[in-house]
Amino acid sequence: MILAQLSDIHADGSETRLHRLDAVLKWLEPLRPDGLIVSGDLAEAEHRRSYRAVRQRLESSGVPYFLVPGNVDDHPALLAVFGDRFGWTEERPLNVSGAIGALRVVGLDVTVAGAHHGDARPVLEWLAGELNSGGPPALVFQHQHPFLCGIDGKDRNICHGGDELAAVIEAAGDAVVGLTCGHVHRPMFTRFASRPATMAPSVTRANQLRLDGRESQISDPPGLLVHHFREGRLVSHVVMI
Repeated sequence: MILAQLSDIHADGSETRLHRLDAVLKWLEPLRPDGLIVSGDLAEAEHRRSYRAVRQRLESSGVPYFLVPGNVDDHPALLAVFGDRFGWTEERPLNVSGAIGALRVVGLDVTVAGAHHGDARPVLEWLAGELNSGGPPALVFQHQHPFLCGIDGKDRNICHGGDELAAVIEAAGDAVVGLTCGHVHRPMFTRFASRPATMAPSVTRANQLRLDGRESQISDPPGLLVHHFREGRLVSHVVMI
C-alpha cells in the first residue's frame, strides 16, 4: 500500500500557498495513494478560511486523509473545520487514529499552547491504548520531531518527552512500524525507538540546512514523502515537485 505524507502547508489566505499545495496534490493523482497524512502546520494565518480551503482540496483528492496540528495551527479553528471529520469534541488534544488498508495511522497532537516546541507526555496514555488495541501495524505521526535533527537552532523546538515516547513505542513491539513528523521543513531519515523515523519536507518552503556552523543554499521546491508498506516493510521516498 502507498501512504503519502504532506507537512507544513502554512496556508495564509494567499493563493501562492494554495498553489503549492495544488501542485503536490496534482503530482499524487497518477500514483493513486491509499491514504494521506498531514503532519501539522496546515495554516499560519486566516486560519478558518485557510482550513476550509485545505479541507476542500484534501477531500477533492478522493483519498482518505488524517491530520494533526502543528505549532502555528489554531486549535479552535481546526476543531470548527475538521471536528466532524475526526470526531473531535474538545480543542486539545486533537489526536487521530484510523486504518488504511494494511496499515494503521496514529496521529499525536504533541503541540504545547503558545510554544513552538512539543511535548509527547500528555498523550502517551492515549497512544499506549491505541497501540494495544489490536489491528494492523501502525505508523505514528506527529508535528515536532522527537529526535535530535542536528540543524543549528532547530532542536530548541524539539518534541519533549522523547525518551518516554520511545518507551511506549518499544513496549508495543511489532504494533509500530515507524514514526514520522514534520516541523523543520526538511526531509530527514534516522531511527527512533529502534524503528525507522522520517521527517517530511515542507509544502510551503524549505529551511536552510545548517550543520556544525556550516550553511547551505536554499533551493528546495515543495515536497512530500511517499511511504510504501508491503510484507511488513516500510520504505519511504522523498519527492520534490
